[in-house]
Amino acid sequence: MADADADAEIDPSTLQASANLRAMGLIVLGMGAFVVNDTLMKATSNELPLSQIIVLRGIISCLIMAPIVAMTSGLLNVVRVYSWPVFIRNVAEIGAVFTFLIALFHLPMANVSGVLQAVPLVITAAAALILREPVGWRRWTASAIGLLGVLLIVRPGTTDFSPYYFAALATVFCVTARDLATRMIPKSAPSFAITFITAIVVTVAGAVLGLTETWQTPSLGALVRLAGAAVLVLIGYWTLIEAMRTAEISAVAPFRYSVVVWAILFGYLVFNEVPNLSTIIGSAIVISAGIYTLHRERIAARKRRTAMTPRPA
Repeated sequence: MADADADAEIDPSTLQASANLRAMGLIVLGMGAFVVNDTLMKATSNELPLSQIIVLRGIISCLIMAPIVAMTSGLLNVVRVYSWPVFIRNVAEIGAVFTFLIALFHLPMANVSGVLQAVPLVITAAAALILREPVGWRRWTASAIGLLGVLLIVRPGTTDFSPYYFAALATVFCVTARDLATRMIPKSAPSFAITFITAIVVTVAGAVLGLTETWQTPSLGALVRLAGAAVLVLIGYWTLIEAMRTAEISAVAPFRYSVVVWAILFGYLVFNEVPNLSTIIGSAIVISAGIYTLHRERIAARKRRTAMTPRPA
């Protein structure tokens, strides 16, 4: 009885704080998993063409995902959940994967990661323009400042500018389209089924691109790296799903920016990439603008909940 009484006395806010703390750790871990995946993919780019890398990682991912989907939601749901939003999401994901890897293979990891931190800002603007979500002047200003930070990273017109930055910028818009399409998918659709569909579609797209490239016989090292990349991608997806389902999004979302720290660390340790001052300042501006945008969205959501709460007679 004493234990039951103790459990009953636990403050719900304490439980939520504990869940938030756990989710923060999961997100930092997930961002690290994604960056190590990127590192393994980039390390393989000198040995295999882009399409072959995508196909090999995709096949391994599908082989891992198939039993998970079968045990959780059932393989039949893979067909049942397919809809126009899922189709749009898949097309955007294909674009995001290809443009991201093109940028990753030719630019420093920290620079690519810094550019991609503009995604929340672009999503905010797109949600206002396309979904007609209310966005105040503060968030519009934050988005504009964040995009100035992106220009500091890209530095068009200078000798450091590379045309591959266009691929990184294209990734931002592809990810924005993917996330907006994801919002339109019914919540009843299992996340694992959607992830499995995406893995299959991206793998098929890689195989189609492979018709224009000359494939090589992969070494054992390349296969091990791609297998590790496939596992790490799935770990990254799982940690994000788990974190977002148990925690307050506004409390933990800023920890997604830890990906920049991971990218700088592994870029230096593995590829001896040292970000210049302009990249560091630009990334700091983009991240600050993104965190402020999340803060303003939290305030706006609180105001909407207050306005919807019926007042006592």
